Amino acid sequence: MAQSIINIIVRQVRHRFILLLVCALGFTCSIYGQKTRFGQVPEKPNPADYFINVHVGATHIRYYCPIDKDGYSECHRLFADVIVNRKKMELSGATTIGKHEFVLLAPGDYKARLTKNVNDVDGAVINQEYDVLLSDGTTWHCVTTGISE
Repeated sequence: MAQSIINIIVRQVRHRFILLLVCALGFTCSIYGQKTRFGQVPEKPNPADYFINVHVGATHIRYYCPIDKDGYSECHRLFADVIVNRKKMELSGATTIGKHEFVLLAPGDYKARLTKNVNDVDGAVINQEYDVLLSDGTTWHCVTTGISE
């Protein structure tokens, strides 16, 4: 009799533990699911974070097929001739911005922020990364691929 009562208690504790474990796993999965959802609209960037003035003089798309570190190639790149902090530079990035493919930026003034600062010993700014804030609130991620006088 006492043994059967102990068995019943052990089973109840085991069931409660399994139920608690399932609930905890479900809760952690739902927390992770809140970070990114397929089709979820990303938050609009804060314009106050974009304090670098960028003047775009020209943009063009070139056929360019590098293979990135993941083994994928993107054969069309958007190149922009810009002036950043009184330096003439060339920025390069994806031709897809937001939901639009093969986008050309209109010449004019934009705001940007520096996302990766790489300064060589000679002061070159090659491979610095920027996010350029566009008028519709989207951003264009680009890399410095050239400088001129």
